[in-house]
Amino acid sequence: MNMLYRRIVHGGRMDSRRRRYLFTALIGLVAAWGASMAYLLLSAPSYTSAFVFVLPGTGAGTSMNLDRIGQATTTSSSAFASPELSPTENYRKMLLSHRLLAAASKSLDEEVERFPLPKVALADQTKLITVSMVGRTPDQAYQRANTVRAAFLTMLDQLRADEIQMRESTYRTMLAGYKTSLDGARQRLINHEATSGLTSLEQYGTIVAAVERLRDQVRDVDAKLAHMRAGVTELSRLLGTTVELANVAMVLRADPSFQALLEQLAKQDTELAMLSGIRGDANPRLVDLKAERAGTLTKLNARAQDLTGVKRQDVTAIRDLSIRDERARLFERLIGQIADTEAMSAMRERMTAQIATEQARVLALAPAASHLDDLKRDVQVAEAVFSSALARIDTSKADFFASYPMIQTLDPPLMPRRPSSPVPVLAVAGGLGASFFIIAALVLTWLRIGLLQRILKSA
Repeated sequence: MNMLYRRIVHGGRMDSRRRRYLFTALIGLVAAWGASMAYLLLSAPSYTSAFVFVLPGTGAGTSMNLDRIGQATTTSSSAFASPELSPTENYRKMLLSHRLLAAASKSLDEEVERFPLPKVALADQTKLITVSMVGRTPDQAYQRANTVRAAFLTMLDQLRADEIQMRESTYRTMLAGYKTSLDGARQRLINHEATSGLTSLEQYGTIVAAVERLRDQVRDVDAKLAHMRAGVTELSRLLGTTVELANVAMVLRADPSFQALLEQLAKQDTELAMLSGIRGDANPRLVDLKAERAGTLTKLNARAQDLTGVKRQDVTAIRDLSIRDERARLFERLIGQIADTEAMSAMRERMTAQIATEQARVLALAPAASHLDDLKRDVQVAEAVFSSALARIDTSKADFFASYPMIQTLDPPLMPRRPSSPVPVLAVAGGLGASFFIIAALVLTWLRIGLLQRILKSA
């Protein structure tokens, strides 16, 4: 063996050297092509089934407005909008995850340790994911590819459902807090309404407007009252009397006893006037008549005091007020207008007192009205927040592809028609490559002595 090595390396006679090189080349070529043939003949055939996923990659957004309640808006941007995040790379890792392999192997009743890893290829500048699965038979490769695809889509649906459930749970917790705030705001509003008696700012505005209307009415009453008082003054001037005398005259005129005494006095005055012209003062009839007249006047004064409460020594001053003629009608008009004036004055006093009461109420309710406005605003804000949160619970379910973008099967798995391994082309290429290197090595070994001698001579 040592001699064979020395002859190969250091050379020998030309004939024997050629035989040795040919023998060595033959052994190398036989070994190389033998390995290639063994690969073709002895390797168990395997089949590959592949499918292709595509990611649409577009964003989506939804907006919902609830009249007088609130607004809910959800927006999901494109999964490819961020340069730091690649959904295709995420999906590649998920396709190689143990969870996916366990689910796929369980579906095919295979051991997860023996289940082959998918071969995932990402095409540059595209949104395509190519997944290949191998098997000993075409059907096995096809079944594995279909199972992996279905398991991956199922896993995505489960992850999306879990995400939505977690979001909804979080929103429900937030919603409970918002509802507590809303209930508290409503309760404070109800308590304030029950305490103050105000249920709205419109009610407070109505109270203020009522005060202004009362003031307008008082101004109208003042104008009418001034007009009526002017009429009373003018009638009093025309009749030459006062309001007090007119009132007394109307009271006395309404009394039958006083009117009878007044008629009796008128008759006595008439007879006295007739007798005074034809008889002397000592005439017995004239003396009796004067005594009768004095007695009648005394009765008239007593009756007038009983009716009016005013003590008068002589009622002759108001005799003219009680006669039934045109002046009596003017007195009646005067007394009616006086009564209307007094009624109008009483009404004005009542309205003035009511204005003072309502004005005090307005001032007392001003802080309550301001606080009522604040409480109503708090309730409106709490209702808007609560309604928006409630709407977000539903809109969040519509955003199904927020974290895990939509994926579609571009090419489904197909039944392989020919094995993917062993590959005859690879075996031939391997044999040819090995043959080339063996022959090249022998040629360089054959030429080594001549090359060394030339190098030594040139040196």
